[in-house]
Amino acid sequence: MVAQTASLSALFGVAFVIPELRQTYGITVTQAGTLAGLPSLGLLLTLLGWGVVIDRYGERVTMTASLALTAGVLALFTVVDTPLGAGVLLFLVGAAGGPVNAAGGRLVMGWFTVRERGLAMGLRQTAQPLGVGMSAALLPVLAHHYGFTVAMLLPGVLAVAVLPLVVLFAVPPGGPRAEGGARAQRAAAGPSPYRYATIWCVHGVSMLLGVPQFTVVTYALVYLVEQHSWSAPAAGALMAALQVPGALARLGAGVWSDRVGSRLGPVRIIAGCGSAALLLLAVASPLPGAAVVLLVVAAVATMSHNGLTFTAVAETAGMAWAGRAMAAQNSLQAVSSSLTPVVMGMLIDWFDYRAAFA
Repeated sequence: MVAQTASLSALFGVAFVIPELRQTYGITVTQAGTLAGLPSLGLLLTLLGWGVVIDRYGERVTMTASLALTAGVLALFTVVDTPLGAGVLLFLVGAAGGPVNAAGGRLVMGWFTVRERGLAMGLRQTAQPLGVGMSAALLPVLAHHYGFTVAMLLPGVLAVAVLPLVVLFAVPPGGPRAEGGARAQRAAAGPSPYRYATIWCVHGVSMLLGVPQFTVVTYALVYLVEQHSWSAPAAGALMAALQVPGALARLGAGVWSDRVGSRLGPVRIIAGCGSAALLLLAVASPLPGAAVVLLVVAAVATMSHNGLTFTAVAETAGMAWAGRAMAAQNSLQAVSSSLTPVVMGMLIDWFDYRAAFA
């Protein structure tokens, strides 16, 4: 969980320093959105390969390599001073940092039973709002006082800090000897789950639900700054604060799914609530008080489905395919998270924020 928090801070932290990113490189909202989406593009192009590494060499080796590479790439921001260079590094951050989520999910699959996985995966998925919340609270302040480059070093420091925890504690059921046993497991595995439609449906639902989620994650802060005259630190503080109900919503969704014996039933209801909140936000955008409340509701609703869809994918795939299946899940979500900032940035430039939220 702590490893995923550090990884997600690196992957999505740039969204919270878009004002300083634009100021540093003199770029437009669309260009800044494109840069903010590059970590997701790096994630997309490398995750399937990382999934094979997870299933072959185990979670601990993969997570250790990922965190070390992420920290190294982020350190290079100190020697880059062009938008192109920053874009290359952001792409590499995504390429290096991607497998932590899938590897952590595979660990959960091994340690918990079917009736416990909803809660366990929900607890693990609280790392996303925690990582995003920490980024929202700290990165705008660092960027405001010390600049974009210094702010981007923080996720690298976090990655280095959690490395010893991964080495010591990221052990599968059965202890260290269980690592690397995936070859025998694959030999005894049944046919690929990708022969059947069920897993593709779950992947598709998750990818589509990523569009509203990453719209809010990427543009909520700059929306408050530009449309409602908030300061960047104040907007970041709000974004950080709402990660707490977001984390609780993920836990609640996991418990709910365990009790009803279904992962996708609750997902349908959560998706409907998120859609309604965003449509109302588009209508009420000129009203500061109502807009902020609806933005918070939309943010919480759109982030609360992740644990359920990941659990559904892992359970459908089985342990022998879990690493690759969750890597594929992350890859398809990365399609949403890489394209959404670009497309929504274009809508904002051409029309306004209401068009993007709608």
